[in-house]
Amino acid sequence: MYIGIVKRATFDDFNRAIMSKTSPQIPLPFLKLRRRDAEPLFLQLYSQIREAIFSGQLKEGERLPATRALAAELGISRNSVFQAFEQLILEGFLEGRKGDGTYVCAKISMAPAKPAKAAQEQEEEYLPDCSIEPLLPFQTSIPSLPHFPFRTWARIAADVYRNIHTLHLGYGDTQGYEPLRNELSDYLRINRSIICPPDQILIVSGSRQAINLSAQLLIGKGDQCWMEDPGYKGASDAIKRWGGKLCPVPMTEYGLDIDYAIKKYPAAKFVYVTPSHQYPFGGTLPLSERLKLLQWAARQKMWIVEDDYDSEFRYVGRPVPALKGLDDAGRVIYTGTFSKVLFPALRLGYMVLPSREMARNFRKLKGSIDRENPVIDQAIITQFMREGHFARHLRKMRTLYKKLQDELTALMKMHLHPWLDVESGENGMHLVAWLKHGMDAVAVEKAANEKGLVLQPVDDFSIKYRHKNALMFGFTGYPAEDMEKAVLQLKQILLNLHP
Repeated sequence: MYIGIVKRATFDDFNRAIMSKTSPQIPLPFLKLRRRDAEPLFLQLYSQIREAIFSGQLKEGERLPATRALAAELGISRNSVFQAFEQLILEGFLEGRKGDGTYVCAKISMAPAKPAKAAQEQEEEYLPDCSIEPLLPFQTSIPSLPHFPFRTWARIAADVYRNIHTLHLGYGDTQGYEPLRNELSDYLRINRSIICPPDQILIVSGSRQAINLSAQLLIGKGDQCWMEDPGYKGASDAIKRWGGKLCPVPMTEYGLDIDYAIKKYPAAKFVYVTPSHQYPFGGTLPLSERLKLLQWAARQKMWIVEDDYDSEFRYVGRPVPALKGLDDAGRVIYTGTFSKVLFPALRLGYMVLPSREMARNFRKLKGSIDRENPVIDQAIITQFMREGHFARHLRKMRTLYKKLQDELTALMKMHLHPWLDVESGENGMHLVAWLKHGMDAVAVEKAANEKGLVLQPVDDFSIKYRHKNALMFGFTGYPAEDMEKAVLQLKQILLNLHP
């Protein structure tokens, strides 16, 4: 039999609490006393309050109910409550204030240290990319936030909020804010050679949702699915989650080895590809290979998901036209994201579907998951694009990122050449370096992490084909003045590992 605490507050009680200088009493609904238990009731009460303080459920400075009131709520003697409170005060968990009540002691409100093994097991329950990512040297896929025009963004946001009454604030269109889809239609036509009406564009919560929607709708149970190897883990996870059979395809210097894929897995019905900037190696699929892939997909009725995650950052020549722009057979689902070009916390991306009918199907599926993306964020991005800030920001970032890439490459060649090889790339936000002397990327990653450097082995993204000596180096998501210091830190780490 359990006895719980129920605390009711009238409007007058609430007024008295906020008008009084004395902290209001807090309810304790977590208390559950067992009358038939052999353990005395005061000890049960003592243990549960003590545990609540340790766990943070009760925080420093919070005022507990009066002993008389608590005893009445629990249906126990006031003496039992006195005993529990006295023991907690004696041990320093609570403090009594004359004429004011009993409070959680400020010096105790912290969780006790857990055994190292338990803490380690708890940490391993979380995927690395599901927690807060630090903005530290060499972290990949993070834009240069200090160079983002936040004042302009704030001005536009303020204007949107001033005119918020003009937006539809009820349940809106799952497909996305129509003015934003109009802007994207023009942007994609001019910059990615994609001709698409706004009603074939779907606004989503980043590229992960786009890939998962595609996998859920287009993959049948047991369908063979070509997957870049190494490749984006979010895509391989989505393929497995929705019943596809992963078919790992090795990389050439340009990207997906299409000849190998056709020969090895001719029955495939789905392919995930990053043709403009292969992730993580960085190659760009040439026109002849793009046409080969499109022709095969049309002949075999195979769906292509083109992840165009950072094609805007091309440093040599003009951006390569998207695969979607060459698709005459309607086999390509194109995905883009604002995470890399603006900032990741927006969690907004978009899809271009081959037909209005398919767009309706994707819209229906998305609506069953999260209904719609926040219209206010979409309205801000729309105005940001409409006023030309989006295009200006991209031009500015291309220049900056090319400079940062060249600086990092030069520093690495100057200081790290005894241990690794690296070359500048034509695009993207990271470099791939190759360790020498049989050095293992995982060992280097571990040693670097201990010094506050974030390195990522390419093998984190491998399925079958291993590259144990390959490491990724981001150059955009941390201050430029920290770059040389970080390279010199890494030099000492490599020297310690391989003198």
